[in-house]
Amino acid sequence: MANISDIELNQLRLLQIIFETKNLTRAGERAGLTQSAVSHTLKKLRHSFNDSLVIRQGNQLVMTPRAETLKPQLNRWLNDFEKNILFQEQFEPKTSTRTFFIATSDLVEQALSAPLITHLAGIAPQIRVVFCKLDKRGLASQIESGEVDFSISVMESSHPSLMVTILYKDDFVSIARNGHPVLEKTQDMKAFCHYPHVLAGTGKDTRGMVDDALNALGLSRTVQYKVANFSSAPYIVEQTNAIFTAPRKFIKAIGHQFQVSKFETPIAVDAYAMKLYWHIKNNDEQAIKWFREQLIIVTRGEL
Repeated sequence: MANISDIELNQLRLLQIIFETKNLTRAGERAGLTQSAVSHTLKKLRHSFNDSLVIRQGNQLVMTPRAETLKPQLNRWLNDFEKNILFQEQFEPKTSTRTFFIATSDLVEQALSAPLITHLAGIAPQIRVVFCKLDKRGLASQIESGEVDFSISVMESSHPSLMVTILYKDDFVSIARNGHPVLEKTQDMKAFCHYPHVLAGTGKDTRGMVDDALNALGLSRTVQYKVANFSSAPYIVEQTNAIFTAPRKFIKAIGHQFQVSKFETPIAVDAYAMKLYWHIKNNDEQAIKWFREQLIIVTRGEL
């Protein structure tokens, strides 16, 4: 009886070739092995199967009855192994109808959705993309549960099941309605602080990064309006004297839709990095890897 624990897959592959060629020299050439390595492996297989497997008669090898019985079973098993175990279905973007789920904020959705969809339309016309609300407290759990494939956020996470890469870095600019007095002296910090401001964010806190930067200079502003979504702020700016400071990529994406003017924020506000997260178990999955690459292409090239 064969001792299966002694048999390696590459040994069985060589045995299959020996059965096909009935020649140790040719079997070694096909397997990329030396003659001595072939002989050594055959010796081990004979021991494992407790059978000679092939015997020499004159100038050729003849298979034993055990080998004759084993040959079709071995061929079937190795073929099934390659087909069902080693084979990985190829991801074809041009024909795929897969849906990818992305958890992120409205800030990123506004800036990313149009260029991403335009990009995909040319290379993967049937791919579907669903943007979901980012759970800031459950960033990892959204991905671990399979609810989403990716999360895009400025948040830092060292969760062991997550992989991360920086999608892009961005800084801040400000907008005011067309004809706003501040546009006549955009680098005047006192004028910047004089007018009301809009802040976008969750929670009740009415301080943000701009306030921290102003505080370091001994200045302050009045946040008169706070909205939960970045996309709401331009509507307020367009109709009031309020000023809104937001990421440059977001303003670039929505600015033309409103009667507002962009100007460089007169104080230095730290730039930030937007990160892409995905599950470590999906790191080598073809579809996830491909879509990840498309996100990087779009965010680093078009945004």
